[in-house]
Amino acid sequence: MLSRLHTSLLSSLILAGAACGDNGNNTSATESTSSTTDAATATEPTTSTTTSGTPTTSTTSPDETTTTSTEEPTTSTTSTTTGVTPGDCAAPADDADEDGDSIANKDDNCRCDANPNQLDFDGNSVGNVCDAPLVFSIADGAPPEFNKLDSEASASMGPIGCQFPVSLIGTGGDVEVMLDDEGTGKVYAATVNIADTPQLECNILAIVNVKLVIKNLVITGPDAFTVGFPFTVADHNSGTVTGMMDMIHNIVVNGVIDVQESSNEQLAMTGESPLEDVPGSFPVGTVTVVNDGGQVTLDFDNDNHVVFMQTTMGGLEVKLTGLTGKLRLRQ
Repeated sequence: MLSRLHTSLLSSLILAGAACGDNGNNTSATESTSSTTDAATATEPTTSTTTSGTPTTSTTSPDETTTTSTEEPTTSTTSTTTGVTPGDCAAPADDADEDGDSIANKDDNCRCDANPNQLDFDGNSVGNVCDAPLVFSIADGAPPEFNKLDSEASASMGPIGCQFPVSLIGTGGDVEVMLDDEGTGKVYAATVNIADTPQLECNILAIVNVKLVIKNLVITGPDAFTVGFPFTVADHNSGTVTGMMDMIHNIVVNGVIDVQESSNEQLAMTGESPLEDVPGSFPVGTVTVVNDGGQVTLDFDNDNHVVFMQTTMGGLEVKLTGLTGKLRLRQ
């Protein structure tokens, strides 16, 4: 039982450094993360009947499929759909006003969706309302000023436990931003790649001392463009928009915990353990997009909220408290 308890401690403890969650009111990620749905259930195997020569017909059950064929080879036809360039839609460039925004089609940078302000943040002649999301993927700036997110991990059962700092260093990813014509933006951290940590140490008083690293850590966002932030038209036109997130950003964590040293192999074995689809969330922070869409910064500054909390099967409470730092990516 004790061995199982502390094995759970090590996996959950370092996992906490990667999975985050808060709604701005110290609400844990376990209360706020979204649930996932199971994959579609496979259907019953189908049965097909094929004959050569004269076509035949067979009767099958509702779960079966009947196929008839002749000696003549059959050909399949695949239809294709041609995509429409954002902003073009199906409206011709004429004097009509397809979307009723008082801008003639020939002058409208988003003909089928109303956008009277004609805002075009990236200057590509397609209005924000019709445009594809801005995508930022390259780490911009070095720690400690940028791309270093700090927190404090803890694990406890009554008076017994340990605490140690955890720093997540961002190396790139896929952070996307959408802006509208009325002063609201949406941000989506689709993927954030984290560098392998240096060796971390957890010392559980008089029981076990463990040294480990977190490897291959990838944070993904399961919910696209659910987090919003406000901006002003004046800021938009100056080339910089900034605003506070209106909610937490759900994430899912995957990676590997590598226990490199242990003072007691009976309680904590060395070796690698996977982190698989662990739910959490980024807390509320500030979003800033600058340089005509060339750069995005997510700025977190909260020392007190619980970003991740979980109780193991052995009754051990594991949590990550606080998240501070700036994640900055460019196109």
